Amino acid sequence: MNSQKIKEQHAFIDEMASTMERVFGLPRMGGRLWAVLLITDREQLSAEELMEAVHASRGSVSTMIRTLESIGLVNRVSRSGDRRHYYKAAEPDALMRAELASMKLFIELMNAGKRVIGPEDRRATQRLEDIVDLMQFFVKEYDALLERWHKRKTRS
Repeated sequence: MNSQKIKEQHAFIDEMASTMERVFGLPRMGGRLWAVLLITDREQLSAEELMEAVHASRGSVSTMIRTLESIGLVNRVSRSGDRRHYYKAAEPDALMRAELASMKLFIELMNAGKRVIGPEDRRATQRLEDIVDLMQFFVKEYDALLERWHKRKTRS
């Protein structure tokens, strides 16, 4: 691979790290690992290969990979006869599914907030209800969009 292409890949990895930190509050290492898994031409990478790609320790990679798995951006893969773990970027809709999951959590949290305030707290109740209404609207729309995307994808 030529040096210009390597520079461009490093720039992409750094930009992903920065964006994931800014947008999702994810540590930069998480964004770097996800970026490497997105741009590799290989089906999956081992933890050792990821360590080498991002110049990080085993502990740092392990911690961030677990985080990426928990939010659905990375999948762990096993190979028959191999004790090592391998990782790959999740399906293309993973980022949207992660966003959907976070919205559903916020709906639950806003409903819990409504339970801890009294009926006399009309402004607070209305504020929380408005957030729940907005989040439920987006959840429905995201679900419908993902369904349409999957239908379109299977047709092409």
